[in-house]
Amino acid sequence: MDLESTIVAVSSPSGNSSRALLRITGTHVFTQCQRIGIDSVPRRISTCRMQLPCGELPVLALAYESNRSFTGQETLEIELPNNPTLVRIASEACIEVTNGRYAEAGEFTAKAFFNGKLSLSEAEGVCATISAGNDSELQGAALLRTGALHAHVEPISTIIFKTLALVESGIDFVDEEDVTAIEQDDLINIIVDAKSSLQAILNGNIAMATLQELPTVVLAGLPNAGKSSLFNVLLDRERVVVSKEAGTTRDAILEPVWFGEREATIIDVAGIEKSTGPFSEQTQAKANKFIVEADVVLWCIAPGDPDPQLGENGILVHTKLDLQKDRFHSSVSSTTFEGISELRRVIEQRLTHVPMPTSDALALYPRHIQYIEDAIAALTNAHDSVPVPELNATSLREVLQALGKITGTVTPDEIIGEVFSSFCIGK
Repeated sequence: MDLESTIVAVSSPSGNSSRALLRITGTHVFTQCQRIGIDSVPRRISTCRMQLPCGELPVLALAYESNRSFTGQETLEIELPNNPTLVRIASEACIEVTNGRYAEAGEFTAKAFFNGKLSLSEAEGVCATISAGNDSELQGAALLRTGALHAHVEPISTIIFKTLALVESGIDFVDEEDVTAIEQDDLINIIVDAKSSLQAILNGNIAMATLQELPTVVLAGLPNAGKSSLFNVLLDRERVVVSKEAGTTRDAILEPVWFGEREATIIDVAGIEKSTGPFSEQTQAKANKFIVEADVVLWCIAPGDPDPQLGENGILVHTKLDLQKDRFHSSVSSTTFEGISELRRVIEQRLTHVPMPTSDALALYPRHIQYIEDAIAALTNAHDSVPVPELNATSLREVLQALGKITGTVTPDEIIGEVFSSFCIGK
């Protein structure tokens, strides 16, 4: 990734639509783009006539000076009609006039990181915001993006850095009268406090993967109990094949569904029956796992089916109301839709009892957790090696290395590559 070159990217979805956004960042892009009619005033929206091989194109341009831009370089955002051919021609014109190139995935945010506009964890927050699939993910991403993790880690790193300086001065200048090495008791207290602070970060926050998990609603029951039909009705579209023949559903099918203001993953599993072969055993095992781990289980029973053992997460649903002689409180029909609205309300009420991450919960990626754990382990070694300054200094350096991989102050190329590879083009 060559961060010195000017880069150009389309930062809006492809296809025919109202408007597209073309983003250019680099040095001297304002003066360079004037040659194709982009005469912009920083921090103002300018109406321009872009000079293209196919003729003049009316566009809107917004310019950001380097000290006010996201990337730390001069940045132009050009709004134009989202016709794929026009967008391609405009992009190529910008590349030619700036001697630039098309941007790689995540390169705009990478420029922001390397130019000191973002810490590495803040850059990850940008990516998490773009890819967020629910409100909880957005909340967790916002905390990363606004520097919450950096704010937790940086003070600890600063204290350890100053402590390491004192330890090393005691090693290098042990015979100097005006150099005071840190007292062992003070050193121990600093190590203990730092370790406690890092452990609190782990204990008080959650994994980003947890935020990505929606509560689950599983449809369970005997074969041909009407699970798939109900699944389609709750989903409000024909997602799965429905047949009078038992055992049509052979594997779990997952789809997101909104119940009131709470989104959940609804899962249609194979009918619960005695296994008749290796494939069936695997299918049943998978279905049982979904049922055990579900937040809500809709136990579907058709006329003549025995009552199941509901469990704490179970809701009894009498299906095929149109074929029943008796009507139950929990009866529904996937044909006439009777009882469906009430069932939705019951599910919505159950989901309100499923805990959601709090808005102040800091979401951590696996690498954050790993490096914090590495820092804690190094602090443990530092505590044990207090009487031996040389060993203690080595352990404190390991702490700084681990924490630096979170903030980006110590960041191997492979870590940077991993972080920015998940971005889309133009971000």
